[in-house]
Amino acid sequence: MPYKIIRFLAGWIVRLLFRVEVVGRGRVPAAGGVIVCANHIHLFDPVLIALAVERPIRFMAKAEIFSWPFLGFLAKKAGAFPVKRGSADIQAIKRSLTILSGGEVLGIFPEGTRSKTLEMSAPTNGVILLAERTKVPIVPAAIWGEYRLGKRVRVVIGEAVELSSLSPEPYSRALAAENLMSHIKKLRDSLQ
Repeated sequence: MPYKIIRFLAGWIVRLLFRVEVVGRGRVPAAGGVIVCANHIHLFDPVLIALAVERPIRFMAKAEIFSWPFLGFLAKKAGAFPVKRGSADIQAIKRSLTILSGGEVLGIFPEGTRSKTLEMSAPTNGVILLAERTKVPIVPAAIWGEYRLGKRVRVVIGEAVELSSLSPEPYSRALAAENLMSHIKKLRDSLQ
């Protein structure tokens, strides 16, 4: 229940501030574990992804957010959980595996941080590791626009991809991560 209320209120605020456009709503599988991965350009990105995905989505978020008084409280109530960036955070990995094995949707920004230039950074391999262990599909998504009052911000949800399609034989985790980012880049470019 808190997720729905927070999604509604945050969505209402975002739509009040920006002209939000969603493409591809309904492309996330209706049941079972799935990872939604998007580029990251603004603090409001999780709200946009949550508006575009019809199922509740649990976000992995930088640990620092949970120390912020109001935002940390909301993130926790919405089902987000912390990850310590720059290290192999075993607790975050275990939590992610539990979420995916439980048939839920996990939201991750594979670049690990926001881009201040709108250029996409190299991805971490964490998303691929989670997909390997749980055998869940990955849904690429992209966000584009100016987060300025009254300006248009667009999000597109792509088609689900299986891990095997991201890296031909011989399998390479790094190549799979790069190919996932290529899918996200193509989606982002379609929005411009």
